[in-house]
Amino acid sequence: MKKLLAYLVVISVITGLAGVGLSGSAGSGTTAEAPEAVAFDLHYRALTGQDDPLSYHSFWGFGASPPTDVPFIEAVKKQVREIDPVYNGALTNPKWSVVELKDKKPVALYFDLNGDGKLSDDERIAPAPAPEPQSGGYEYSFVTPDFTIRQDDGREVPFRVMLVARPSGSDRISYMWSPCCILEGQATFAGEPMRLFLYGQGFTGSFSTFGGSCSVALVPAAQKLEGYIPRATLSSLICHEGTFYRLSLDGAHEKGKTLQITLRKDTSPTGRAAVNLKGTGSLKTRLNSATITGDRDNTIRFNMANAQTVMPIGQYKLASGYVCYGVESDDQWQVNFNEGPGFTIAKNETSGVELGELSLTVSAVDEQQRYQSDVKAKSTYDKGTTIYLAPQIKGKAGEVYMRFSQKSAGDNRWTDVKPHVAILDADGKQVASADMEYG
Repeated sequence: MKKLLAYLVVISVITGLAGVGLSGSAGSGTTAEAPEAVAFDLHYRALTGQDDPLSYHSFWGFGASPPTDVPFIEAVKKQVREIDPVYNGALTNPKWSVVELKDKKPVALYFDLNGDGKLSDDERIAPAPAPEPQSGGYEYSFVTPDFTIRQDDGREVPFRVMLVARPSGSDRISYMWSPCCILEGQATFAGEPMRLFLYGQGFTGSFSTFGGSCSVALVPAAQKLEGYIPRATLSSLICHEGTFYRLSLDGAHEKGKTLQITLRKDTSPTGRAAVNLKGTGSLKTRLNSATITGDRDNTIRFNMANAQTVMPIGQYKLASGYVCYGVESDDQWQVNFNEGPGFTIAKNETSGVELGELSLTVSAVDEQQRYQSDVKAKSTYDKGTTIYLAPQIKGKAGEVYMRFSQKSAGDNRWTDVKPHVAILDADGKQVASADMEYG
């Protein structure tokens, strides 16, 4: 017998966001006049490990059970008694490597550098130096020598990877992979010697994919490299210190050739964007930051800080952003959003981007079917079925709002606000309630 879901689900996000009005301020920074075109010839640079200041600071884990017919694993087994096979599904070859254990601790990495399935003397890799205690890095790490990745177009590019490990529960070790090489070059840009660092797209060996996982960092040549080096997604349009530049690639990253990045100051006419986040109350607000993408051009993806709204003419999309707001000031609360609307920047015009007028919807699905691609929400379920409730807060332009936070008065730290869920029966009696957690 089916039982009607006659319960009323009430979800309240206690944020104070009764209504928000936002108008982005216009203006652009000024920098020294850039040359018509500045070219950076990029060369391969191998990184040394976790403490390298140019490290990716990104790690990927791949779970898989090793088959019994991997030649390289079988070759290592003939020489090593205690092992952990480790998998990297993003590498074309080798996908499987082996960690040698001693007293259940990693002591060596065996990596098939030439991909022939055989074990050579140079394919046993000793641990890299332990990271500095204050860095919070992984306890064990191994950095491979350079090896070759063969691209679909036949190019052979140098590459290297790092495997890190740490104990995870009793008698288990957690393994994660990271790329361990970049491209770098130096040129005089905007009147100052600058270094450009180009980070690759995961483990593909590509350093020239726009709008994806490739990223770029521009750093004054005299600056000491330490800590985390800020970088942005590789984009054909970038904003550097308030000035826009067009970025183009030439050449190729492979042995004996050079990949070149050229930056040209953008001379297109400009327009303005005014973002308005509507609500029902009068609050002080500001757009803290935003990620802008091309609406039709997927090579464009850049970040704008402090409501910078002067842009070259074109068609864009407000992909994501942060809004700060409050009653007494615009720094009491914040919320982030994504999937924002498209907009057009026209010459000497101000384009309005309308957000807000929030609405809450809740879907209910069978918990056991929640990961199925064709699962549908229903209003009735068998009695005793575990129901998965999924709330969503959307705005008038289809943008999705996610994390609400409040600033603490004492230490100026942001604390996530816990949405409260209450389930009522048909008579309005509360039958269950709880605070939700983000994650």
